Amino acid sequence: MRVLNCLALVLWLVQVAAEVRGEDYSGIGIVLRVEGTNIVVEGIMPDSPAAAQKTIRVGDRIIAIAQDKEPAVQIQSVKLAQIVPMFRGPKGTTVHVTIVPAGEDDSRARVVSFVRGEVKGLWGDGVLLGKGVKAPDIEMLGLAKNTSERLSDYADKIVVLEFWATWCGPCQKKMADLQSYPAKYPDWKDKVVLIAASIDDNKDAAVRHLKAKEWNETHNVWIQSEAMRAFHADGIPTVYVLNRRGEILAAGVGGLVDIPGTVNHELEVR
Repeated sequence: MRVLNCLALVLWLVQVAAEVRGEDYSGIGIVLRVEGTNIVVEGIMPDSPAAAQKTIRVGDRIIAIAQDKEPAVQIQSVKLAQIVPMFRGPKGTTVHVTIVPAGEDDSRARVVSFVRGEVKGLWGDGVLLGKGVKAPDIEMLGLAKNTSERLSDYADKIVVLEFWATWCGPCQKKMADLQSYPAKYPDWKDKVVLIAASIDDNKDAAVRHLKAKEWNETHNVWIQSEAMRAFHADGIPTVYVLNRRGEILAAGVGGLVDIPGTVNHELEVR
């Protein structure tokens, strides 16, 4: 199982912050991951310039990016957050990407060019829902019994909802932390539900990973991209804590939420 060393981000690069400024910025529709010092294609979004052109594939390494007629910029060992702006640009402009096919060395590098276009977001816009907002009643698939359920099934309980994936490095620690909470906070029993929502493309991958890790202290579910969009999550791990009325108490990416502190405070309120 590969382990990533940074927050997993979807780089569909659509009009998010750009729309706020009234600009028409678009992208090419790829999902990237960091693997060591390399930037690797994790996925290709449907109905995107990358999907239509079929010149870049999952597993390809990206080693340089150039804007139109400008010189190429080497991106190995560059932080993912610094790479994102290189893909953004006005709709109709060109970006040149130097790629190395999966499993090959740099001698096989080639340049592929894309005309930026509008791409429909696979995940959310990153503007997480605020405190007091009623949480969306998303549909989930319970992995233990392979049955459909909804978030509203856990009304009258405090809910910790963690979005994660088997391929997300930072998610592994967050998931391990969740497994430790029942033993650390026995008074949470029957009052708090820890929902670990896998966003893996294949639910079977999540089942295998959970079994291998013996992560059975959480209520493990599998969700589709609609749930990520409903919660406006554009990266993982992302966590939401909900009160007994299904209203949001806290939300954040990575380790930005003090889960025990938030839950314990809410337990004291009642």
